[in-house]
Amino acid sequence: MTRTTLSAAFAMAVALLFLSVEQGFPAGKDLPLVGGKPTLAMVNGEPLTLETFDRALAGIHGGMTDNATQSRPNPSQLLDRLINVRLILQEARNIGLDELPEVRSAEKVFVEDTLRGMLYGYHVRNIGKPDKKVVEKLYRDAVKEVKVTSVLIEKEEDGKRLEAEVKAGGDFGELAKRMIAAGEAKGSMEGQYLKFESLGTEVATTVSSMKIGEVSAPIKIGKQFSLLKLEDIRFPKDTAARAQAEKDALQAKKTASLQAYTEGLRKKYVTIDQKLVDSLDYESSEPGIEKLLADDRTLVKVKGEKPVSVAELSKALEKKFFHGAERAAEKKKINRQKDLVLEEILNRRVTIKEAKRQKLDRTEFYKSKTGEYLDGILFGAFVQKVIAPDVKVDQEELKRYYQAHIGDYTFPEMVRIDGLVFSDRKIAEEAIEKLRKGADFQWLRANAEGQVEAGKGENLLEFGGQLLAATTLPEEVRRAVSGASPGDYRLYADPGNAYYVLDIRERIPLRPMPFESAKGEMEKKVIAEKLQSVVRDWEEKLRKASDVKIYAKGEKLDRIVNPRAR
Repeated sequence: MTRTTLSAAFAMAVALLFLSVEQGFPAGKDLPLVGGKPTLAMVNGEPLTLETFDRALAGIHGGMTDNATQSRPNPSQLLDRLINVRLILQEARNIGLDELPEVRSAEKVFVEDTLRGMLYGYHVRNIGKPDKKVVEKLYRDAVKEVKVTSVLIEKEEDGKRLEAEVKAGGDFGELAKRMIAAGEAKGSMEGQYLKFESLGTEVATTVSSMKIGEVSAPIKIGKQFSLLKLEDIRFPKDTAARAQAEKDALQAKKTASLQAYTEGLRKKYVTIDQKLVDSLDYESSEPGIEKLLADDRTLVKVKGEKPVSVAELSKALEKKFFHGAERAAEKKKINRQKDLVLEEILNRRVTIKEAKRQKLDRTEFYKSKTGEYLDGILFGAFVQKVIAPDVKVDQEELKRYYQAHIGDYTFPEMVRIDGLVFSDRKIAEEAIEKLRKGADFQWLRANAEGQVEAGKGENLLEFGGQLLAATTLPEEVRRAVSGASPGDYRLYADPGNAYYVLDIRERIPLRPMPFESAKGEMEKKVIAEKLQSVVRDWEEKLRKASDVKIYAKGEKLDRIVNPRAR
């Protein structure tokens, strides 16, 4: 027996939820107002507003192309879907799924991330232009090219000798050429422009400190040594690189602003016991990680909030080292991360505090976004905890599905074709006659007149004797080789272009995929179908037991949402 997995259940939940955070909705005339908002339905006393409907519809439309109008949802069907989803969510809350630790934990993380994102977004909203000097530096670094001549030398003493001779006034190019001629070095003295960012670390470091015309000291490259001369530096024009530089510079400006802002919040809200921080040694056997994980001493005071304890820092550090804190301590890694992890904790605490101080958690955007996210988690939890445990698939069921959908699990027909291309139909037909009488295909390729040379014709097809899926061949070619067996020759005429003599070398017919090879994919599909079926059963049962009032459906609903439904 195979039970549905949590990932499959959650995917199913997502597929069944039409949720979006888009804003804006058309005016709903002739609808009752609940909380000041036009309402399409009441589900056990809970309003399903026009705003919620509009967000769901906007989310669906946002994933469609212009030519997908036929698959747009019927407004009444969508309203029914949303009512059913609301019933599932109510049931999930009734049985306490919203109190599950994993649900609460996921909700907490999302809520905090949303608040921080809103706070940061608001802070940098007016930073619209990058610093010109930063843009120019990033651009020049990206496009910089250097022209160098270089020589590769086996022995270090030969490299030092060449360096000394150059310092004594010798010409690098002439001296290097002599060494190359004598077999003491390798290289080309023509020189070439190279992207600076493509240079190796040691070479880039050396070149960056050189002036045009200078020759470097010997640079060790593997077991060899290289001397190079910087001939020129240039900065080619590159509009794409400049656009990227502007984007990166703007992001850097925003990041710097956010860093300064966060540092200011830390100074405003926290007091660190630095002496205690410095005394914590996570790499010592005493007191040991287990005791530190239970240490409730106050490490950082946060104004008006719960302090950060040694235990909180210790737990955050433990999560960083997924192979185990003890092993990390052995490798002397934890102490190096201590200050960084504490900074991450404090940044999160102070930004969330500031966001709440600014009452961002009371905005409609925040309420809508977090509410919809929690709905998604709850729906997934309902599928995982209530529905999925009873959804099972056995071997016999999979075999029946396999037989009923054998066309979906079939390897395509494969053909191996080689071809000759002629410019004249008559010559092509004569070539086929010769082949059928025993002429060698490769001999004809080498000797037959009237062939179109490769690269000379426009849009010529190439076969090359490769094994190809028949479905990938042009329709006209498929018709030309239809019914042909290996060893047959067929003519494919492409009027106005060329005439192909096709040699059918191999043909592998359609064949079923082995059951075991298809089993994994089938299992997912069968589980998904059963999940859908059980969810629909639950919706029907809940609908019958619930008080659902709909204030707009059919033509009335169509008129209300028509601007969005088109």
